[in-house]
Amino acid sequence: MDLFKNFLEFNKKYKLIEENDIIVVGFSGGPDSVFLAEMLLKLQTMINFQFCLVHINHMLRGEDAEADELFSYEYANRNNIKFFHKKINITELAKTSRKTFEEVGRDERYSFFKNIYTEIGANKIATAHNKDDQIETFLFKLIRGTSLQGLEGINANKSNIIRPISEFYKDDILNYLNKNKIQYKIDKTNFENDYTRNSIRLDLIPFIEKRYNSKFKDKIFSLIEEIRENNLQNVLSLKDYISEDNKIKLNVLLNLSSFNIKKLLSDFLNKNKISVSRAKIQEIENILTKQGMKKIDLNSDFRLVKDYENIYIENNTLKEFDKINEMNFKVFENIKFNNFYISSKIYDEKTDKLDKFNIILNIPLDAELKLRYRYAGDKISLFSPKGTITKKIKEIFINEKISKDRRDEIPILVYDDQIIWIVGLKKANILNNKTHTQQILFSVKEV
Repeated sequence: MDLFKNFLEFNKKYKLIEENDIIVVGFSGGPDSVFLAEMLLKLQTMINFQFCLVHINHMLRGEDAEADELFSYEYANRNNIKFFHKKINITELAKTSRKTFEEVGRDERYSFFKNIYTEIGANKIATAHNKDDQIETFLFKLIRGTSLQGLEGINANKSNIIRPISEFYKDDILNYLNKNKIQYKIDKTNFENDYTRNSIRLDLIPFIEKRYNSKFKDKIFSLIEEIRENNLQNVLSLKDYISEDNKIKLNVLLNLSSFNIKKLLSDFLNKNKISVSRAKIQEIENILTKQGMKKIDLNSDFRLVKDYENIYIENNTLKEFDKINEMNFKVFENIKFNNFYISSKIYDEKTDKLDKFNIILNIPLDAELKLRYRYAGDKISLFSPKGTITKKIKEIFINEKISKDRRDEIPILVYDDQIIWIVGLKKANILNNKTHTQQILFSVKEV
């Protein structure tokens, strides 16, 4: 088997490494990363690109870790490759962050990769995941529970992260290195089944291969490829479903298949930097067809809200005792009113664009206004074909299908003791005959 030929074909298929690339390569000194570096060195004789090696000493294995770091440095020096390295106390970080060693190690690796990426002006990060890693990840996630997206395994090319040896079996990599007498380091902890992944590698896969199917890994990898193809055919773009104010229409969402609803909900939570789990998605899906307003706490800071027409995410941290109920301010005085920012400027007809979160007022430059929430009995004067009409704000909220708990969270702008704007909903029809006025544009943004 000509592994370099396979490497070239795989690289061409997924356009992993191209002319003039600058690549940050994760390098542990183990067989996978050494094999990747060897393939890259060969590829450099054919196309023009640069790469550096980045090594992290997790300080978990004492002298062995130090030896790996020294080996990595010497390998880079011997092959005239730029080398970066860093020591990170994973044990201490895991304690303070309350994450597992694996989670902290991954986070710290990619954080360091990105720092070097910026420092050298790179455009790609390469990791040495192999085919066995993909299969182990698949089985790990299958056992723990995940979605079809989660079962895709490790993509060869995702954003700026590439995995050029992700379709090479570990045995083939070892055979190549041993045959060519290329040195590498072995992490002894890979042979300890204290960790779930190691147990899958050392116990589960060999057991299935011996007892049920000697080609088990090939079959699993074929299944991974089928899942990827299926996921590609069911690609939804969140931007096609989400509004500018970060809401998704219920009637649009419910027209999708259950699979695509789950996919869209996962993307929606990810966009809002909220962790996703199967249970969380199922809980949200369960309330979509229920009557009335429903809320689900997503974490300590945010909750998902389903109202009459939309689902959206709102901040759950604003305590009642922190809430400002009203605030006076003057023209050009930019203020923060709870979760809202309001700003003002002289209106420019040529450049200023208007929407429901802007209002133009003809008022004096020294005018004082008030931003507040609704009072019982509040009314607003509105334009109608028959002239100005007066409506209760409560009636407007009902007609606009604003849920009861949201009605006390919508700001109201008051000037000269008149309600002139229910922010984002209705603007008053007010005749202003005062002299010495200027057209002022007020804008409100929710944060």
